[in-house]
Amino acid sequence: MSTVKICMIAVLCLAVIIIVKQWKSDFLPLLRIGAIVLFATVALGAVAPFLTYLVTLTKQSGVEEYAEILIKALGIAILTQCCAEICRESGENSIAGGVELTGKVEILLLCLPLMEEILTLANDLLSMGGTAG
Repeated sequence: MSTVKICMIAVLCLAVIIIVKQWKSDFLPLLRIGAIVLFATVALGAVAPFLTYLVTLTKQSGVEEYAEILIKALGIAILTQCCAEICRESGENSIAGGVELTGKVEILLLCLPLMEEILTLANDLLSMGGTAG
């Protein structure tokens, strides 16, 4: 979907929200969440070819496990950011902060195997350097 279409949909959503705000403001959070879900769906559809290309590229280069961790971390970051924004829009800043903290902890846990591999490699390099001298 082109950027122009996305912007037109955003303006349309905004117009509907303004009209509903004057009529019945109880429906505003639901409309906002619906708009966010719509844009998230469009964004996921737009990123699918990129992910396919990235998977192909990483298979050719032999760094599949690193790319998998990167893609998962990006997914966690985007999902928690969207969820936190929905919470903030609903006036729940403390829940938004909790969602963001949980996402950060998940990303750290996801990266632990990678950090272990890096530390093992560093240890191997240091032990090789000690025997050469």
